[in-house]
Amino acid sequence: MQIFSKQAFQEIDYKTLLIFSGLYLFFFVVTEIVHHYSRIKVEYTRKFIHIITGIIALFFPIFIKQPLDLLILCGSFAILLVCTIKYDLLKSVNRIDRKSRGSILYPVAVVTCYMFQYYRGTYIYFFIPILILALADPAAAIIGKKYPYGKYALKNLTKTVSGSTSFFIIALIISVVSLNLKLDMYIYDSLWIGLLIAASTTLGEAVSIKGYDNIVIPLCAIGSLLICGI
Repeated sequence: MQIFSKQAFQEIDYKTLLIFSGLYLFFFVVTEIVHHYSRIKVEYTRKFIHIITGIIALFFPIFIKQPLDLLILCGSFAILLVCTIKYDLLKSVNRIDRKSRGSILYPVAVVTCYMFQYYRGTYIYFFIPILILALADPAAAIIGKKYPYGKYALKNLTKTVSGSTSFFIIALIISVVSLNLKLDMYIYDSLWIGLLIAASTTLGEAVSIKGYDNIVIPLCAIGSLLICGI
């Protein structure tokens, strides 16, 4: 079925879209309220939203059966996020001391991963990239700041060996466990594929600036899966 066919428009699942929209709006509002009254640093509220939105997104391929529905959902939130940036709203996510396009690129990454899993016919193309993005990326930022060992700079953006190492380890665990559970692979096969995914996504995170890691990381994971013939 074509994405923009008449049948696709007739089969839009408005109930599911409203449920997911409600979940996202709920966490955005709660995080904004907590940030406003507790003065928790934006870096932490932003990471919380990053994690929770990624975890919720893991259910998209299960409940959203056609690409058009996801395009409507992610497109709507992308527009919403652009408006919050323009009008200085959603301070718990947007008020950071650097330029970042991460929040806008996040919906793009979700749609990209969904399209690959939709046409490749395997959930692994969605699960691994999104889970690495949801867990490994914020963990690297938090650990890198708390234990800033081995600092290195890239275009005025400082990163750390400790942060990159934690990203690699988490990405490796996610990849190996996912490949074994979803594809029932031999541990040797899942290990070397997991190493490739972890290495490529870690490199992608290390060289990304201005929030582009939100699209680079998933693309590196997808590329690794394609190379391995999954």
